[in-house]
Amino acid sequence: MGKYPSVKSLHADYVDVRPVTFDWQERRYAEEWEFFEAFECEECGDIVAPVMGEAHHNDVDCDTECTGYVGYGEGPMMNYYYPMEEYVGDPVEDAKKLVNLPLCLVCVEGEHGLALTGGGMDLTWEICEAFMRLGYLPPTHFCSPPSLAGLRLDERHRWIMSGCRRSLLLRQRHIRYTLQRLSRLRKEMIEGR
Repeated sequence: MGKYPSVKSLHADYVDVRPVTFDWQERRYAEEWEFFEAFECEECGDIVAPVMGEAHHNDVDCDTECTGYVGYGEGPMMNYYYPMEEYVGDPVEDAKKLVNLPLCLVCVEGEHGLALTGGGMDLTWEICEAFMRLGYLPPTHFCSPPSLAGLRLDERHRWIMSGCRRSLLLRQRHIRYTLQRLSRLRKEMIEGR
């Protein structure tokens, strides 16, 4: 699939993830959370992280003389995040994988996750893509992306849809197995085993 990793290589760790409510503004100055956001330098094109507030390349990376503008890292904007309990990656390096998506990595009371850095429209496609860029299948909660005006089935959307399909098939298989197990248990209980 070109520049996108094979959907078969993506891990299923977060297929069941659902949003968790968290008021970022209320806890703005508390030490219980932090965010990791990356931007592309407008001058040299390097991906720079973490960016907090308005920054230039050499403000964030002391090993460069590039003074290009990298962006304004504000962190999470919506009052929820998507937990990633088993996350063991490097949040700075993984933030770079999310460049140009409206999401950032967060660490809330020691637990990592993803959070939206903007809103105003349905960002389901971007949420799915963020999980996939980090090497995970998208949560089934988001596997019904919207039809948007002008949307075409390009390589990116095909990849995201394949990830959603695989997540749903895994979930379907799990439900089918659980139903079969429940039926066996019922039969055993009727037979008095």
